[in-house]
Amino acid sequence: MMLLQNKVLVKRLCTLVAGGFVPFAYSPFDLYLISIITLSILFYCWSKTDLARESFILGYLFGLAMFGVGVNWLHISINLFGGVNIIGALLLTCIFIAYLSLYPAICGYLSTRFFKHYPLMALPALWFITEWCRGWVLTGFPWLNIGTSQADSILASFAPVFGDYGITFIVCLAAVALAILIAGNIKQRVAGSIFIILITTSAILLKDINWTKDLEKDINIVLVQGAISQELKWKPEQRQNTYTLYSNLSKPFWSSDLIIWPETAIPSLYHLADDFIDRIMSDKQNANALFMSGIAYKEPVSNKYFNSVLLIDNKHRFYHKHHLVPFGEYLPFKSVLGQVLRFLKIPMSDFSPGEPDQKLFESDKGILGMSICYEDAYGSEIRKALPDANILINVSNDAWFGDSLAPHQHLQIARMRALENGRYLLRSTNTGISAVIDNKGKIISRSPQFTQHALLASVKLFDGETFYSKTGNSFIISMSFLILLISLILSYRRANLATTQ
Repeated sequence: MMLLQNKVLVKRLCTLVAGGFVPFAYSPFDLYLISIITLSILFYCWSKTDLARESFILGYLFGLAMFGVGVNWLHISINLFGGVNIIGALLLTCIFIAYLSLYPAICGYLSTRFFKHYPLMALPALWFITEWCRGWVLTGFPWLNIGTSQADSILASFAPVFGDYGITFIVCLAAVALAILIAGNIKQRVAGSIFIILITTSAILLKDINWTKDLEKDINIVLVQGAISQELKWKPEQRQNTYTLYSNLSKPFWSSDLIIWPETAIPSLYHLADDFIDRIMSDKQNANALFMSGIAYKEPVSNKYFNSVLLIDNKHRFYHKHHLVPFGEYLPFKSVLGQVLRFLKIPMSDFSPGEPDQKLFESDKGILGMSICYEDAYGSEIRKALPDANILINVSNDAWFGDSLAPHQHLQIARMRALENGRYLLRSTNTGISAVIDNKGKIISRSPQFTQHALLASVKLFDGETFYSKTGNSFIISMSFLILLISLILSYRRANLATTQ
């Protein structure tokens, strides 16, 4: 009873519990309404808080629970494959979660500090801006974006217009409307009901719009999933087994149009992989299929290393990964952190980023827009392949994260990229989940996880651009700052009016 009488403690407990439920809105659970419900609880608590410091704490507790439950799988790769003991891996994961939690905390602080009189008006824009910042500050971590949780909801129809972040903004509007419906007066409840009706009606009207054009040209593709554990993948004695496995899985499908092996499926540097390449060329002989595989590449002049995709048609062409994973594929602030990590004996990869404006793979089968692993988390980067690309391809390796939530969340992210750009997206992974995603973000077919499998599918090529492909996040960013400016002016005027009275 004493606990319930302490309103501050109750608010903190409510936001902590609400944050812990947020990850259940994402795959594999897909309870997308949870995003709206949990944010409405947080927004209501913020609107009833007078101190900016307390709003910061509430946001931080929400973030700790949200990311603590949603991305705790990071410790798996740090521990098993990064050479760090379990205590150190958990510590590093906790530090990262503590950092991510700052973004909802800052959102709460700003809402109370500067928009005290109109917090619910400002919150959708504030949440969007802080989430957007999380996607690029220190190279960004756009995981568990609220918009991504709506891939299966009716709000997904906003993706070709406003993108993932735009859906975040719309979810926040719905959360504000729900908070008003529950706790507002009669006029506010009417306004909240109108808001929800407008959002729902708009989503329904957008659902059946075809933003891009079907070229009426289908190609047969094969996604080869080797399911080789990360512990074995790079061992020299495993090379022959790796080739035999992938070769046998691919052999029945050389009459198809495109065969795709996943990220670093060839466990070697390109210039040292003649045994692999020669055998692939032999298998490809007299076949019409394009062949594609992930492979590491060393540039002979600069001696730089790249995480790459090799395409073999009548010649060998490469796509080099541009957006690298910090502390996984490269070390940021190397001059400062290098000595620390050497002291702690933490191994690091040393890849270089590819050029941001790399050409697409043009072929007689179609124009292929490429990305590698983590790059498909960035909608602003995937859209660069448009309008030229007829199809999007992502090769990945989620074996780093074992049997956790990560592969399911990553597949959902890929679905959002297909939705945003009105293109089929082919996702080829080492241990799963390999999948064919259509231009509406629906999974056409998928491979079973942790299983050796070749996924054959017929896919459609598309042309044209969605509104999001053309404009990116610029529209929703501009609108959010305009809303904040108006909210700030109104709050300032109301504060002055209260002072004069």
